[in-house]
Amino acid sequence: MTPPCRFFPASQLPTEIQVKDGKRRKGGRIDLSACELLSMVQYDCQIENPSQGDATVRCWPVQRWFRRCQDRKGNFMVETTMWETRTSPSSPVDKGPRNGGIGDGRGGA
Repeated sequence: MTPPCRFFPASQLPTEIQVKDGKRRKGGRIDLSACELLSMVQYDCQIENPSQGDATVRCWPVQRWFRRCQDRKGNFMVETTMWETRTSPSSPVDKGPRNGGIGDGRGGA
């Protein structure tokens, strides 16, 4: 079983990555904004009228952001989706309303 995840505000992420397993990371302070930015798109899908046999499935893209950082022991990944939305006025994260869909045909995306 995996250990429980700690919860903290996105604003504390740059401080939280300085520690691993309760110990300070080796190799000096890590500048989160200098780490390589990576992204991944997942989809949030909803079935309209699931009781119907030919129900329509609508899907909306969900953009997730990650940073690949490095300490003395090697690379590590940090999900930064919420942090990216708070640090940039022209945020890369799509905050638009769900007024359209992808894969709104029958049977899937």
